[in-house]
Amino acid sequence: MKNAKHATVTNRLPVSAIVSLCALMLLIFSMLIQNAAAGGTIAFENVTFGFKGKYKVATWAPLDVTVRSENEPFDGELRVEVRNFFSDVLLQRYATSLKLNKIQRRRIQLYVYSPKIATKLMIQLVPDGSPANPDTQILSGNSGKGEPVNPGKNILSAMEIIPATPIARKDYFVLVLAPSGDRLQQFVDKKQLGETDAQIHVSYLPNASAMPKQWIGYHAVDTIVIREVALAERNISKQQQIALLDWVQHGGTLLLSGGSNFHYLQKSFVEPFLPVQMNGVETVDKIDRNALKFGILGPEFETNPVQKIRFTPKENCQIVMGTSEDIYIAKGRFGNGQILCLAFDYNAPPFSVPEIGAAFWEHLLKTDGKSPRYLAERYAPHREHERKIYKQFLLKMPTRVPLIQFIAIVLPLYLLSFGGILLYLGRTQNRARSYWIAGGLVVLIFMTAIGIGKTIFPKTVVADSASILSIYPERNRAHLQRYIALRTTMHTEISLAFDTPIAMTHLASESQIGTAETFIHGPEFQLRDVLLGPWHPRTYRIEKFFTVDAQHVLAKLENSGKLLALSPRTRTQKQFPSHEGLSGLRKDFAQILQREGVLQYLTNQEHPVASGWLSNFFADMSAGGHVRQTDEMLVLLYLEDF
Repeated sequence: MKNAKHATVTNRLPVSAIVSLCALMLLIFSMLIQNAAAGGTIAFENVTFGFKGKYKVATWAPLDVTVRSENEPFDGELRVEVRNFFSDVLLQRYATSLKLNKIQRRRIQLYVYSPKIATKLMIQLVPDGSPANPDTQILSGNSGKGEPVNPGKNILSAMEIIPATPIARKDYFVLVLAPSGDRLQQFVDKKQLGETDAQIHVSYLPNASAMPKQWIGYHAVDTIVIREVALAERNISKQQQIALLDWVQHGGTLLLSGGSNFHYLQKSFVEPFLPVQMNGVETVDKIDRNALKFGILGPEFETNPVQKIRFTPKENCQIVMGTSEDIYIAKGRFGNGQILCLAFDYNAPPFSVPEIGAAFWEHLLKTDGKSPRYLAERYAPHREHERKIYKQFLLKMPTRVPLIQFIAIVLPLYLLSFGGILLYLGRTQNRARSYWIAGGLVVLIFMTAIGIGKTIFPKTVVADSASILSIYPERNRAHLQRYIALRTTMHTEISLAFDTPIAMTHLASESQIGTAETFIHGPEFQLRDVLLGPWHPRTYRIEKFFTVDAQHVLAKLENSGKLLALSPRTRTQKQFPSHEGLSGLRKDFAQILQREGVLQYLTNQEHPVASGWLSNFFADMSAGGHVRQTDEMLVLLYLEDF
């Protein structure tokens, strides 16, 4: 009994020990909470440039950045700096506003221009007027494409990435949207295209949500292949649909797989623009080899059943494979681009067999993988039209700047007045005092007049530009390519706002020396911190798509009696655009375009194009004040469906 009682007493903990244990647990718990609160991070979770690292030099490419916040809110902007890889000189800067809650993940897609030189990208998170938090961690994420770097004084987080080697402009870049996968990449990726020196590069989009929301995001892509994707707004947003169609009209090639994909294409946003009418799906026992334009099928595959869509050709439909009664591949022009429709599923037998599939894709891409416009892009790195346009802007003196006009009037009066005083009072030494007093008063009066003039005259931005406007009546959309030179009445720093989304780059490398300006992406597109002066202009190239009334533009075309229609019988590159009867900037611009073959692709198209000129057709920029825009615009109007 004594032993049992003793055991009970020894197994029972004292009250003080229990209190101490509870206090220790409470202390540990509070420390964990403090550590969790102190461990807030803003991390770059994933950074990808191009389409899985693939892009082309001197083109735009998407930059996807995923930012994650943990227990730390963020309000500021995501900034991207493009720097020279060797000298670290700042070449371009892009930014967009970014706001995160304490626990949030956000994916941002910017569009970055890749210069002709080796570059690196510096991605930064910059708070709104707040210094950097020294406790914030910088993570490189799981992408393996970036390295964290030490942030600057006012930078919260920073990451540096070095883009992969770009694809050559002559190569074929094929972008595929096929969620269930296909064999296209293993058939042709990184293979030589026939006897040419061009290679084929294939990249895949993970899903439809990864499609760019602006047409410029596809700038480096030659062909887009879509298979097993519902082309409806619930799957592809309206903004993504507009971007894809704009890109095709600009010169891209869209290829749509058929067969079991019939229900994906039926009543889709691309159906009205297809070169064929779809009349259901049928299963055929064999493919008629006599209907094919090239022999890729062996006799062992002729009896295999093939599911195909019944096509009826629309007007101007071109049959790539098959006959008018039995179409396997049809092609139709869409603006400067083209749409190819496959009646069969390219990932089903017999086209999924390695030998047949490789031969099929090699032939198809070689003959129809690029539109005439994109075929002409291989000459783009060798053209000098942008440098010549830049030099033409430098030759133009800023005589229309109000302050310079005012000084041009005041200066002769000043010289005449001062000269009169010098002539009248400078002959005798007794009048020296009167001479200096009168001369000083004249100088003071005219300097005051110039100072008052600088105060009275607003800081007007003068924008001189030469443009090419391509109008596509199928959707009443237009592509504008503008070369612009900006000056102001006096040296100042301003911000320019644009009324529609644009893609903006420097016209020549000389015009970006000493600049730290920032191009702000949507929803309000603007160029911030631009240093302008009256004598040396800032020059840029601007591209954008927008909606336009084709009839309204056609009614305003000048020289309407001299519209030029290009057709197979009138293919003469040297005659377009003609500079006869033109003067001033119009003539200089037309001569540069003609000599450099900028519009060479028009001579290889089968449809007529009307051309004419417009002056000061519209204004699309503002600078918090007055912007005086003058524009000489070459208009190209595609007439076939108008």
